[in-house]
Amino acid sequence: MIRGTHILLRPVRDEDWQIIEDWGRSREALWGSFQRFQLDHLPRLREAYRQTGLLKRESGFLLIETIEDQRVVGFVRYTLVQFPDTDLPYPDIGFGIPEVGGRGKGLAKEAVGLLVDYLLSGYPTERVAALTDVENVPAQRVLEGLGFQREGVLRRASFRDGRWCDIAVYSVLRDEWKPEHVAESSEGESEQTLSFSG
Repeated sequence: MIRGTHILLRPVRDEDWQIIEDWGRSREALWGSFQRFQLDHLPRLREAYRQTGLLKRESGFLLIETIEDQRVVGFVRYTLVQFPDTDLPYPDIGFGIPEVGGRGKGLAKEAVGLLVDYLLSGYPTERVAALTDVENVPAQRVLEGLGFQREGVLRRASFRDGRWCDIAVYSVLRDEWKPEHVAESSEGESEQTLSFSG
């Protein structure tokens, strides 16, 4: 477990699947309105859980649980990307707050900050990256509030809702990361799911 001020990040447990399946009943909940929704997403996630517990060195899917009332409100995930150099992979991250009651309280910002701290502490990487739909302003606010910089746009890189969409590329470098960003409040932000690869 990774403990913060208001939340902790923890692995998925068997008893969490009811929550995840409830999120999966709504496209906006689990994957968010900025994600390409496929009917096999939830079964594939469950199969990966059976095989690895959704936690291995190369990738992880952790739940965001509030400390005050032990309520699961969202998730963070990471995948080591081996592009452009297979010898020097770096983490690509994603996040979401499917529980509407958990939004607007700064929980996504705290969760992403804890995840970045974990990745930079435990992995020999120079950068942590994130991809998000260019229309996903709430996710961009979370990233920028933590010191991520927008590197550019992948034009027509994602297909959702019957159309091609542009994807914004964000990253933070090791020497740019300031853990105090995690402690700063971001109340009032409306966190949504961040588009992600992998």
